[in-house]
Amino acid sequence: MKQHVTKIIAIVFLAALLASCHKDYNPTTEAPGFLPDYSILKKVPSADGTEIYTYKSPSFKRSDYHAVIVMPVTLYQSATKKGVTEKQITAARTDIQDHITQIVNKQMPTAKKPGPGVARLNVAITGAMVENESLKIRNLIPISAAITIASRATGVNKKNAVLVVELKFTDSVSGKLLRETVSVINGEKFRMKSNTATEFTALANQWVKQALQYSSKQVN
Repeated sequence: MKQHVTKIIAIVFLAALLASCHKDYNPTTEAPGFLPDYSILKKVPSADGTEIYTYKSPSFKRSDYHAVIVMPVTLYQSATKKGVTEKQITAARTDIQDHITQIVNKQMPTAKKPGPGVARLNVAITGAMVENESLKIRNLIPISAAITIASRATGVNKKNAVLVVELKFTDSVSGKLLRETVSVINGEKFRMKSNTATEFTALANQWVKQALQYSSKQVN
């Protein structure tokens, strides 16, 4: 019993520490990363355990674009003293990048340089805290912190950790926003399946693929 109480205290302390270092945000009103305006996002029906918000510019026509530049993936994670190395982060980023490129190539050729008819795709993955009852996201945290907190979550804990996959398509010349998608993955989806960098990368590839699929549906 004493160990159980100590464990809960440790989790609460960690959550409080992280909260003091990162700002709060709501996925439909504020932009935590590179997405310009969360207020334009609309929630869409999605798989269990995932919240998905999307937007497509009314003026966007797929026929106007013939290629996509896949930008380097952003992972909100740095090396830690225990468990996460720069080598692992680089390997994960490279694997996810290659996976995204493969998916995009099945729909449209990729390009290296901006130009007319060329879109730009940015993808970012971060951790965050969320209120269980409302799924209101609070406090951006590193990916490893989200995984750790999710793996230790208990019924007593009123907050939970999530992972957020953000992507946006913009015009490579004007920078105009064409499409954007935000996926919020509940801790239940990864708490017992992402204990290694390899496992996390495999899951991240699934989430990015799902986000791209929802983004593609907006074109139809």
